[in-house]
Amino acid sequence: MDEIITLPHLRTLVGLRVRHQGMECLVVEVLDTPPSLVLQPDQAPRLMPDQFGRPFEYAMAMVTLPVLTDDLTGLNDALLDLEILD
Repeated sequence: MDEIITLPHLRTLVGLRVRHQGMECLVVEVLDTPPSLVLQPDQAPRLMPDQFGRPFEYAMAMVTLPVLTDDLTGLNDALLDLEILD
């Protein structure tokens, strides 16, 4: 019998440290539509410019990783390639 990944299953990943494309990240959120993991890389905050291009505030870079393939029929390869570090 095939296992089905549901949003409650994905939410158990929140708080875990993972490696995505060589970067250590923290899973900070699961989005419902489309199903995605939000990863926060272990990097220093970056300065974000204001509307005039001047440095204004610090912000953390985030990576949104889709759970499903573009045709919604399988799991995204990037998701399958995640290495759980915790």
